[in-house]
Amino acid sequence: MADAWSTKAWRWARESGAFIVEDDYASEFRYGGRPLASLQGLDEAERVIYIGTLNKALFPGLRLGYAVVPPSLVRAFVTTRTLMDRQPSSLCQAVVAAFMEEGHFAAHIRRMREMYRDQRDALVAAIGRRLGDHLAVDPPDQGMHLVAYTRRGLSDVTIARAGREHDVVVHAMSRLYVEAPAQSALMLGFSGYPRQSIAPAVARLARAFE
Repeated sequence: MADAWSTKAWRWARESGAFIVEDDYASEFRYGGRPLASLQGLDEAERVIYIGTLNKALFPGLRLGYAVVPPSLVRAFVTTRTLMDRQPSSLCQAVVAAFMEEGHFAAHIRRMREMYRDQRDALVAAIGRRLGDHLAVDPPDQGMHLVAYTRRGLSDVTIARAGREHDVVVHAMSRLYVEAPAQSALMLGFSGYPRQSIAPAVARLARAFE
């Protein structure tokens, strides 16, 4: 059932003659509870364009994306795509389609979801052990990264700079605020690293704090 925000957005799109673009890039990687329904799946007014790629679910080299568009836009999208450039490799598309139809893609997502959950938990535990006095972690139930808020007014920009000197890449969140008061926090990825590399990386980050 649609929530109040979705209903308001659909009403606005309908009245304005506009469309809502939904980029649900991490929907496959949800670690707790039932999957969240997409806006496009709930859209009865045909005002949502659902887009995505297989970059994160499989690998970037495929260069394959997709769009689920309202019937009224199909011809315009196909025409625009044809005029922009040639389509991706037909062979790659056929292989990926067969990969999905035979159930391998769903099995792959299940395996990766379990692996990413394990890597997330390892990162949360390592931060708690080594940096619990400096960072408050917000473990995500979906996605491929987490946010850790700094304690005692520490500068996330300074920490990010020091982290690079110790071969650890973290992103300062305070730079992303425009109007709301900025919060000092770090964004850390966990999905692209072997579990055994996480604790040593957190140890290097701890030295950066020192």
